[in-house]
Amino acid sequence: MLLCLSGLNAQDGEGVGDLQQTVDSADMKRDSLLIEQINPEDMFHKKIAEIDSSSFDKKEVKKQLRAIYSDYRRWRIGLNGGIEQIIAPEALNIPEELSKYRKPLKSGARFGADAIFFVSPNIGIGVNYSTYGADNKTDYISYEIDERRFAGNRQDDIRIHFIGPAISIRSIPKHNKLYASCDFTLGYFHYSNDLIFNNTAYNLQEDNFGFATSVGADYMFIKNMSIGVSLNITAASIKKVEILSGNNVENLSRISIVMTLRTYK
Repeated sequence: MLLCLSGLNAQDGEGVGDLQQTVDSADMKRDSLLIEQINPEDMFHKKIAEIDSSSFDKKEVKKQLRAIYSDYRRWRIGLNGGIEQIIAPEALNIPEELSKYRKPLKSGARFGADAIFFVSPNIGIGVNYSTYGADNKTDYISYEIDERRFAGNRQDDIRIHFIGPAISIRSIPKHNKLYASCDFTLGYFHYSNDLIFNNTAYNLQEDNFGFATSVGADYMFIKNMSIGVSLNITAASIKKVEILSGNNVENLSRISIVMTLRTYK
């Protein structure tokens, strides 16, 4: 009888062991299937603990996670365009007639491009470029600066270029549709004005360093392509340019709202 009981206990032990192996195997298959079904970008909204089961091989979890993280879109390349406005006020010593003439030069078209490589799901580095243009002309203008009188016809054609390294911070969309991002750029700022005064041409140029930041959102309307909008602020200034203004420093800080078209890879 003891032999019978021992045999039964052995069989029960083997049955329990087989059942435990079956349960463990089912858990591993279930966890593996769950990981495969997770969208690579949805993964960043979940804690690792949610897919890390105590019955699942830790090395396999890490392997699967590395594969998931390697699938997020690393490149963002885009174009943008819109209207930009110089927000700096005129200096107090600017003659009223000159100030009125310069008003149309404070708003114009802006175009830009950027290329960002994301070294992690949320952080990217790259380059950002933008250009601004405005022009105005009059048949006659008269004003006085520093006891010097200027009178005659005038025409201005202003171009501002800005380029520099950029850092981008983005959110990962839950449904692979909407990206929110914030970019920071510190770079080279070039100002030029092809000025014609009394039929005499002047090429006015100044260089400086500037800072730009933007906040925007991109909607993925097709795979790997987005359309969006962003708010951009650029801070920069130049030194006094002869017959351009009477102040010692010309503040050219600008704000713009632009439409963006980007590809994500």
